[in-house]
Amino acid sequence: MIIYIDILLILNLFVDYFLLLSCSILLKVNIKKKRLIAGALLGSAFSLLILLPSLNVFLNLIVKIASGLILVLVTFGYKKKQLFIKTFLIFFTENLIFIGVMFFLWVFVSPPGMFWKNGVTYIAISPFVVVFGSLIAYMFTCVINFILAKRVDCKKIYSIRIEFNKKFVVLKALYDSGNCLVEPFSGKPVCVCEYEKLVNIFPEEFHNFFIDFFGRVSDVERSRFRKFIKLIPTDTISGCGLLPAFSPESFYVFNAQAKKQQLDCYVAVTTKKISDGEYSAIIGDFN
Repeated sequence: MIIYIDILLILNLFVDYFLLLSCSILLKVNIKKKRLIAGALLGSAFSLLILLPSLNVFLNLIVKIASGLILVLVTFGYKKKQLFIKTFLIFFTENLIFIGVMFFLWVFVSPPGMFWKNGVTYIAISPFVVVFGSLIAYMFTCVINFILAKRVDCKKIYSIRIEFNKKFVVLKALYDSGNCLVEPFSGKPVCVCEYEKLVNIFPEEFHNFFIDFFGRVSDVERSRFRKFIKLIPTDTISGCGLLPAFSPESFYVFNAQAKKQQLDCYVAVTTKKISDGEYSAIIGDFN
């Protein structure tokens, strides 16, 4: 069977780009376009494995796993082991969705020929059909993500009580095992919370600080609460940064049975909306 290298590379470039984009959507992270393109180019280059001599099953499996790990590493980077594994598994699932769509098209469109070698499939169909299949897989992923986003598992929603400045607030918090934020010196876990939900328990000098913590740091330095303030470094797929945080006087987590558990943690404050109203804070492992 004749394989046209230019078609092979271009189609795989297009397909890998949308698979990686879909993966970033499911992870809810923003990836720079240049990283997506770099990953897609790498994935396209891996399609050239079809030109090598046939590999045995064991060696082919090793090559596919290694190429997948490299592709995820180049595109998403390595921040946390748990997050990296999660990203790889999502990308693997994305590939299964695409393979399913391609199989559907192959059966019902009846392409004139199909060639498989070394884990790479070459289908002798028009570029339009493959591009159309990629778009279907991408839209299917977006629909799944929308459904999952609207149906957060109620077992992962907790009530939290944050006490500070002799005041308290009770909020809904999402438990996210991927939230690995910790205060670097003490190692205490960090809860991320929306600013507007906390503003009523803050002393006046805190109000402007959490909106512009670099420009208003002098306000806190003169405050008797300055010892409670920390800056938490964040290291995510979309980049690095700092979040202002405070040490609450007490922090309680309530489960579905209203049983409370005290947690020694910091509360990082963000001015961005965390959800559409289902919850206003995110907590990590606290058991």
